[in-house]
Amino acid sequence: MPERLRQLLLFGPPILAAAVNLMHPVIPPVYVGVLHHLDWWLKLHIINLALFPLFGLSAYLLLDDVRNLAASVSRIAIAVFVPLYAAFDALMGIGTGTLVKLSVNLPPDQVVLLRPFIDSFYDSPLLYSLAAAGSITWIIAMMAATVAFTTPDRRRLVTVIALASFPIGGWARTNLFFASDGVTINLAWWMLTIAVGLVMFLVGKPRVTGTLLTLSGVLFGAQHVTPTGPLGAMCFCGAALYVEFVIRRRRDASN
Repeated sequence: MPERLRQLLLFGPPILAAAVNLMHPVIPPVYVGVLHHLDWWLKLHIINLALFPLFGLSAYLLLDDVRNLAASVSRIAIAVFVPLYAAFDALMGIGTGTLVKLSVNLPPDQVVLLRPFIDSFYDSPLLYSLAAAGSITWIIAMMAATVAFTTPDRRRLVTVIALASFPIGGWARTNLFFASDGVTINLAWWMLTIAVGLVMFLVGKPRVTGTLLTLSGVLFGAQHVTPTGPLGAMCFCGAALYVEFVIRRRRDASN
């Protein structure tokens, strides 16, 4: 693959994912929220349907020349993430938007009957299971990539921390993430996320990839909407810049 095309695919998707999802509407209640942003809601999720697989490709290209067990685990997780998260985006985003659009021209009495169905579709266990599975595979991919780039003398310690932080992060996502309003993210969750990144900064080697890839996993894995999604995508982009222009150039200079 030509070098410029590879760099475009490495940096372009996370930057675009951050920019697009910075404008992602926060919609509760579902029907009214989607209705008020209907045109952009549909366009956004059609764009994301292309961006999320491309973001997965960016993560795959980041590990292009890394050959160890952790890199293999990360590649497998990326391969699972792409179809799961694309399916989630298509069903929850495009599917909900299409149902709301179809309801626009219905008589008011039929809309009243349809609204609970649309809300139930958006909140269905199947869609949230897809979202959860996609998020988990992204977190695994980024944690494994963190280990893959870690120097051999710290790799075992970083692996232990990554494995320990995974269930802690899952518990926090379930119990701490949203405040009582169901929209605002709890300060406690932010503090725990920062703590995980700080631990990786202190023990990781190199520190930049250890911190930023971990945060990309936790933040984008929490949800792709603002603020966590764009922050997670930019953390990935920062790690990719370091790998591309520091780690690989040092390696090439030493060969």
